[in-house]
Amino acid sequence: MKRYLKLLFAASIITLFNACETDVYDPEKIENTKDLVAPADFDWKTTQSLTYSITSKVNTVISVYTDRNCTDESLLIENFALKANEATEIPVNIPAYVTSIFVQYPTTDGQDVLEIKTNEAATRGNNKSVILPADKEIDKFLWNTHYHYPSKTSRGTLMFEDLYPSKGDYDFNDFVIGYNAEVFYSQIRNAEILFNDGFKMSFQIRAIGGTTPYRPAIRLKGFAMKNIEGAKIEFHTTREGISMELLKKGRGANDDVIFVINGTESLRSGGYYNTDPEKPIDKDMPVVTCEVTKDNFGFGNYDISLQYALLAEELPRYFDFFIQNQDNLNEIHFKGFTPTGLGKQSPGTEFCSEENLVWGIAVPEEIAHPAERNDILNVYKGFEKWVTSGGQNNSNWYGQKPIGPVISLK
Repeated sequence: MKRYLKLLFAASIITLFNACETDVYDPEKIENTKDLVAPADFDWKTTQSLTYSITSKVNTVISVYTDRNCTDESLLIENFALKANEATEIPVNIPAYVTSIFVQYPTTDGQDVLEIKTNEAATRGNNKSVILPADKEIDKFLWNTHYHYPSKTSRGTLMFEDLYPSKGDYDFNDFVIGYNAEVFYSQIRNAEILFNDGFKMSFQIRAIGGTTPYRPAIRLKGFAMKNIEGAKIEFHTTREGISMELLKKGRGANDDVIFVINGTESLRSGGYYNTDPEKPIDKDMPVVTCEVTKDNFGFGNYDISLQYALLAEELPRYFDFFIQNQDNLNEIHFKGFTPTGLGKQSPGTEFCSEENLVWGIAVPEEIAHPAERNDILNVYKGFEKWVTSGGQNNSNWYGQKPIGPVISLK
């Protein structure tokens, strides 16, 4: 019996040792983002662009949310007009993990909300229009239509690696920017009321973990300079020395609109900014804002007004945020965008590796970024499967609690 117990004890020790050894070393485990291979067709997007067809029996106006409670933090579209008995297509951009939108509309008793599942979006295989049970007639449309990205009061996060075309440490904190964008336009051109078209974009400098002299910039790809000719353009900043400007020199009427952000190098003070947890963290981060308003009233400006409507409804395909090296003018863009032509990079340059890895990630929420030299794969547990599955799994990886060192700026 004693011999049996000794053997059992020895076997238990061996099993425990092997288990511990497995926890310590796993040859199959990938420990660095640079060793991942993403599916060739993976676009690295954390959002989905859908189109919903909605029909109302009466003239009405709706707003669209991602939350049943219809909070400003979840407000995507504000004051979208529907004409009675006309199927109207409404483009919506939402986080990839979201499975429903909520349409708020006026009723004779106040307001009501209709939930629409994402699988009810209009596609080639499904062009059925969702019926809105509105019963209150809105005979005059007295508002501009507003599209908000990622929502009315929230910020998204833009994160860059700055060693392109080389692979870096993939902490994605070499430049971290918070963003919010609002585009508005006159959906119904009422002769009694004059509405301006325009947009407002704000960018918060959250972190700089690189030493290369990059500056942030935003190109509205496909939105031409002629669309803002005669517009009122205002810039605001919360920090002296950090500013935003419209690039005008050498820009023709058909060239894309480009804004640049200047002065961010002053934040580093000889080192990094908001990436080292051992150093003071600045939570009063600078915010720069540009606001463009243009009177496009009149039939002569109809085509220009249409460009603002397209910008509002399809901003993700225009929104080309990038960083530019001020020494050689080389740029780093998100996958799907190409260089602006301001530098000498080839027009066909693609910002993804042979393994389909990228140097920029956009997230439609405000998240904590990895601390210096902490690979994002080891900080956000679901990141690896999101990449290797081509976005099919763990689409809300950034909503999970970080398991590695991060810089939380809330």
